[in-house]
Amino acid sequence: MGGFFFASDCASATLSLFCLMKSNNDAKTLASIILKPGRETSLLRKHPWVYSGALFEVQGNPRVGETVRVHAADGRLLGLGAWSPRSQLRVRMWTFDEMTTVDADMFRERLAVAAALRSSRIDESTTDAYRLVYSESDAIPGLIVDRYGQWLLCQFLSAGVEFWRDAIITHLRDMFPGFRLLERSDDVMRVREGLDPRSGDLGDGFPQAELRVLEHGMPLLVDVLHGHKTGFYLDQRDNRELLRAICRGRDVLDCFAYTGAFAVAALNGGATSVVDCESSESALELARKNVGLQRAIEGSYVQHHGDVFHVLRSFRDARRDFDIIVLDPPKFASTAAQTARAARGYKDINLLAFKLLRPGGLLLTFSCSGHITPPLFRKIVADAALDAQVDAVVLGEMTQSSDHAPGLNIPEALYLKGLYCQVK
Repeated sequence: MGGFFFASDCASATLSLFCLMKSNNDAKTLASIILKPGRETSLLRKHPWVYSGALFEVQGNPRVGETVRVHAADGRLLGLGAWSPRSQLRVRMWTFDEMTTVDADMFRERLAVAAALRSSRIDESTTDAYRLVYSESDAIPGLIVDRYGQWLLCQFLSAGVEFWRDAIITHLRDMFPGFRLLERSDDVMRVREGLDPRSGDLGDGFPQAELRVLEHGMPLLVDVLHGHKTGFYLDQRDNRELLRAICRGRDVLDCFAYTGAFAVAALNGGATSVVDCESSESALELARKNVGLQRAIEGSYVQHHGDVFHVLRSFRDARRDFDIIVLDPPKFASTAAQTARAARGYKDINLLAFKLLRPGGLLLTFSCSGHITPPLFRKIVADAALDAQVDAVVLGEMTQSSDHAPGLNIPEALYLKGLYCQVK
């Protein structure tokens, strides 16, 4: 990662104090969590979560976010994790190796590994907006760090990373000299941890306007202060590049368009026309700006402000049709109890999309709901095609971009699933 330097020691007196005070692997001082019989199976497979229902006993009085030792019912030490007494996820594991010391140096090392992995995956000469740290998949549960140009947007979403927040911020400043940091810890996941939402200045002030970034050489504006997630859907970067590669000379409909990144990709790819559908007027305003930043685009660009379900039905009734349709809706199911209702919503929009596709048309359809599994999503889309009375094939499957690569031991980290379909 060009221009970034990694400290080998505690970088300041403040961080040295963290190294001294918070190195808390001492078996004499750490509290112990004892699991019920048989509840260690997931931890033996290195899944990093311990739910409240698995706990038998807490020995000691750990503070929120403090490191605890996790034991099986027979006394075996399973590893070390962060204690979160207000969450259903009572422990998020830091390590399954009792020789690992949970201290400020551990976070420096894990941040360095995460940064090196992104450097190997991303061409920073054409892309300067990507996820730098992805929570459990980078062995720092609850920490999200997204890069937008010279800004790092940080989310501290678990009790464990909240406990180590100051040390993590110090390391990021040391590793990325010249970068500016901003916090967006306003996700519902933090509320579920029993932590108050928090966003704001980390000592570097605020951007004066939307940040301008590059994605595969395409300029885009990102509202990091008010936008969804940390301002942008970085996880769709590779799928937008797929769209750019297949849309020359085609009419494209982009549903749930947000700030128009799929439209920008399509127009740069030579689409004849792009229609954006989005319910947020502020998002559409930024989408107009994003389209206006592009050079040498020849296709037409139109926006429809309104509920996507209603817009799709109006297009169906007007006998509109398209060569390519993108469906990238928000999360329809936040809990398992919402899965059935979400499935109906996904089926409805996919059925309408199939009816709007020309023969040979392409559908890029997604779900970011973790409770909608890939097999269930495939069935939903297949049922939608059946009810739409079209024959379609799956040309490929899509998922989140490589900077969001999920750990094999954490299936929940693979949340974005997509199907690339063609109507016969």
